[in-house]
Amino acid sequence: MAREYYSIPEAAALLGLSRIAVFKRVKAGRMAALRFGRNWAVPAAELERVAAAAAGASAPPPARPVPGPEKGEVKEASSDEEMNSMGWD
Repeated sequence: MAREYYSIPEAAALLGLSRIAVFKRVKAGRMAALRFGRNWAVPAAELERVAAAAAGASAPPPARPVPGPEKGEVKEASSDEEMNSMGWD
């Protein structure tokens, strides 16, 4: 007989996440769970839904490069006026 509910640590192990990550998802409402006193129970159907969504999710988009100085370009040192205008003594 298959189980209907899993504890947060069991759900975390099945999903390959930390128990804290699963608990945060439950608290944020992104994962359904029932509370019994101090304990939480995650329905098996919810674990299947989350696992299917994770399997269907694509890889995160690559990070955009941060604009910076071009190769060979040197940033000029700030003048005293610029430093004083910042309010630093």
